Amino acid sequence: MMAVESLPTSECGSDGRPDKRLIGRSFGAAAERYDGLAELQRRVGEKLLSRLAGMSLAPERIVDAGSGTGYLATRLIELYPKADLVALDIAEGMLRFAKSRYGESGAGRLVCGDAEAMPFRDRSIDLVFSNVAIQWCSGLDSVFREIGRVLRPGGIALFSTFGAETLMELRSAWASVDDYSHVNRFGDSAAVRSALREAGFQEIDVAAEVHRLEYGSVYELMRELKGLGAHNVTLDRPRHLTGKGALRRMIAAYERQSGGSGLEATFEVVYGCARGPAKCR
Repeated sequence: MMAVESLPTSECGSDGRPDKRLIGRSFGAAAERYDGLAELQRRVGEKLLSRLAGMSLAPERIVDAGSGTGYLATRLIELYPKADLVALDIAEGMLRFAKSRYGESGAGRLVCGDAEAMPFRDRSIDLVFSNVAIQWCSGLDSVFREIGRVLRPGGIALFSTFGAETLMELRSAWASVDDYSHVNRFGDSAAVRSALREAGFQEIDVAAEVHRLEYGSVYELMRELKGLGAHNVTLDRPRHLTGKGALRRMIAAYERQSGGSGLEATFEVVYGCARGPAKCR
């Protein structure tokens, strides 16, 4: 049976970066309903898996960083049945849910820990796989340095993350109401490529695609984000309850932006694949 190992959650900085403790609580609370809402995340994950299927890899040790409910971890085990797989996530609630669903298979370990401070030796991992998770780290530079540290020379990092255009309509609508950070902020593909290069990665391949999803109302979008555990977790978020008046003004601004042609939300997905550094940095 898979065991859940707990490790300390790291602190992080300010200036709109994610609050790690809140991330762990938010996603942990969302575990039971996450798979029922995460259609886009599953589609993105399947695209990553299809890319792996086309590569000639025989990894001995794999880390699924930000494994969530374990859906993709089980797919990785099917793809590489001889590999030692570790499912790493910052949210204990997600890992408990994964254990309840997949724990009896005995295929791998569940570890509660931070992708920016992974509990693995230098150069000990052949493949780091991560699906729409690294955007919750406090910085691209730090997470790629850490991935580069644990990868064996020539090892592969394959990941997806949300890009800068994600939820731009919601961000713009809130900006018309006040100066607080109401929407999580993400880096663009150029920032991802630059951070990989600075961390010493080689054979870097980064690409982005944009998805525009339709919703019946702003409330429907916000309920989905909350259900996924993906509501605002920035450190400079408002610490008071948002008043009904401010919420109404934001919704009115969002609806004006849509121009009466249906309410859309943009999700930019950045895909990356790179070989690990020749030496740790």
